[in-house]
Amino acid sequence: MRRRCSSPFVPTDAITDISTFQGVVSIILKDGEITREEKRLVIKLASLLNLESDAPKHVYDAVISGNIMEGGNVIGRTKCLEVYAGMFQTAYLNASISEDEYLVVAYLRHHFDITDEENELVMNDIHAEMEDHVEKNRFQVVEKGFDQAKDIVDGLFNRIRSILPEGGTKGDNE
Repeated sequence: MRRRCSSPFVPTDAITDISTFQGVVSIILKDGEITREEKRLVIKLASLLNLESDAPKHVYDAVISGNIMEGGNVIGRTKCLEVYAGMFQTAYLNASISEDEYLVVAYLRHHFDITDEENELVMNDIHAEMEDHVEKNRFQVVEKGFDQAKDIVDGLFNRIRSILPEGGTKGDNE
């Protein structure tokens, strides 16, 4: 069972397509706007989750109004890993990726409760796929960027994981 959390947008029970999408939209909207790159991520996520065409708009409206959408289809373990891998690739392939976009990927790893071992398997699969599709003389550059992206996402994931269920960070005395 997932632990309780103080944020209304972070699901605590079964992982559904709607709860996943709502969590990501709430992260993207934390600064009040959606950049072109963030919009690209949201569109990709909707596609990976196979959301109905009107669902993203309903979720967006719910987040803006502070409501929580219920329901949705439960996502199985394999689908969680596929969505995480797809989002990591989409974020990484974006030439001007921001920390907010990496935060979305880290959030998905946390939301899907992806273990270090599962993460390593996903990263190895992505690495192998890149190796197959990138010219040999350019692969070192791509590989270096990929390793940097993994490090950033891992760092953000560890920050997310360090947040207490009450919403404060460890060691925060405020």
